[in-house]
Amino acid sequence: MTTRFDVAVIGAGVFGAWTAWHLGRRGKRVLLVDAYGPANARASSAGESRIIRMGYGADELYTRWSQKSLVQWKEFFAATRQNLFHETGVLWLAGKEDTRLREAADTLRRYGVPFEEFTRAELDKRYPQIELDGIRRGLLEPKSGVLMARRAVAAVVDEAVRGGVEYRVAQIAEPRGAGELNAVIASSGVADRGGGVCLCLRCVVGKGLS
Repeated sequence: MTTRFDVAVIGAGVFGAWTAWHLGRRGKRVLLVDAYGPANARASSAGESRIIRMGYGADELYTRWSQKSLVQWKEFFAATRQNLFHETGVLWLAGKEDTRLREAADTLRRYGVPFEEFTRAELDKRYPQIELDGIRRGLLEPKSGVLMARRAVAAVVDEAVRGGVEYRVAQIAEPRGAGELNAVIASSGVADRGGGVCLCLRCVVGKGLS
């Protein structure tokens, strides 16, 4: 059987799930495919939890991305009435070599991210339960925290499907040849591009999906 879609997204991890969700909201006919299911144990989005933080040293691109990401996650959880983000705070610790911590503080300050800095004495008083051997400084992001990764990604896929995205558990055959693809071949059939709209492939590795 051949089915036509505007876009095929291969891999239902966090990137694939959100890509399908956004494209579906833009009126595209989207096929989302994963060989093992959303946020499965083989995926980089697997596991029960993931830290979401703003501090990436001097890599401010990631800080900007993370700021936008957290806003979108919070909006999504509010809309779907799911509490899958926990604002635990994220504590950074540094010893004698504290370049990355200082760079992170500069970046957070530049982008208006709230944080607190601690000397060793302040850390001892604030966190007596932590062994701080060799630690000299600390930085706390109070608004960062933990995402419940597996359930959060599955929730995005569920909402994408409610919005019209078609989701299939299927394995995609390894693409052959060069240039633009007109179709992807799955264990459950063929998804045909059709209509002159670009077919988007996120990631295909070896015989399965990443």
